[in-house]
Amino acid sequence: MFKRALIVAAVAAACSTPAFADVSINGSAEMDLMFGTNRSTGASSSGGELYEETAIVINIDGSDQLDNGSKLKWRVAQKVATDYRYDTFGGREAWIGYAGGWGELRAGTQFVNSYLNVLDWPYGVNGSGNLLADFGTSPDKWKDSLNYMSPKFGPVSFAAQYKIGDKAGVAGKGDTNTYAYDLTGNVAFANFNIDGGYQLQNDRAFVQMALASGNGPADWADVTEAGNETRLAFLGGRATFGDFNVRALYKRNYVKYGAGTSSLDVGQWLIGGGYNFGKNSINVSYQQIMDAKLAGGVRIANGGRDKLDSGVQQFAGQWGYMLSKNTQFFVQGRYHKYDSKASTHFDGSTPDSGNSARITVGTWTGF
Repeated sequence: MFKRALIVAAVAAACSTPAFADVSINGSAEMDLMFGTNRSTGASSSGGELYEETAIVINIDGSDQLDNGSKLKWRVAQKVATDYRYDTFGGREAWIGYAGGWGELRAGTQFVNSYLNVLDWPYGVNGSGNLLADFGTSPDKWKDSLNYMSPKFGPVSFAAQYKIGDKAGVAGKGDTNTYAYDLTGNVAFANFNIDGGYQLQNDRAFVQMALASGNGPADWADVTEAGNETRLAFLGGRATFGDFNVRALYKRNYVKYGAGTSSLDVGQWLIGGGYNFGKNSINVSYQQIMDAKLAGGVRIANGGRDKLDSGVQQFAGQWGYMLSKNTQFFVQGRYHKYDSKASTHFDGSTPDSGNSARITVGTWTGF
């Protein structure tokens, strides 16, 4: 009798155990073999160099269905890119938030919406992202942000992200408050989308990649000082017509630095398109970084000139072949044409060299 009672109690306990939250692992893995010209570390007379990169992203996602119908969601993510990048666990993403029919609200380390959902993808794809997404004033993530993403209101959706920042200040740099905000919006009609956004970072001169070489902003990447300011604005459109796709976007980068005494204003634009046939895809793009407009002290240092001869043109293209529903093999090429030594140089090329090119043979898989 006692034994039967224990068995009954054990079964009852098992049946009454609360359900655990849903947890899943997903991510991607990529291996690339590349050859670049005019690289600073190139061994040949032309600066040509063969190099590789292996990038693995692991996301751990969790969700719990709440009694009121909403969900509690969280993510911890890490990226390893050999042989130079080894994120701490959660260094890529570490956020928690609520989601429901009213939208989604997150808090923590997360990607900036304008970078992740517009500039990096779907516009900065197939070899064009190093200019469109990585160049200029677009940060990829904020570590102390609150992020609201709306549901669709007919064809319209939007997102608003706020970086809390730091009010402690920096010695000798005045009273600073490094808050920031990022606003994005999308209008979708059938096969056509319009994307726009605006971002401001207060008391912070920030560039993910310098706006010009050898002229002020090349000497810094992230400076907190009263009077500094960073702004970003963009507007783009994309469409699909059967197996064809087209996209175009204009982006404006503005940085005020040196306690607000100098500023650079740089515009850039992209146009691209592609065609899918069977397991194959071909995509091409052209983009241009315009000459930097100067003001204040940086203008005086440039001989009183209003512009810097710092433009860049890029031609990029990629052929892809689907090896399975999750895995793609691709060959990608891009060529950069620089106006002068003052132009920002890409793919490891040096201002003392000529134009640069890179060929990539790679494989990407998602899981």
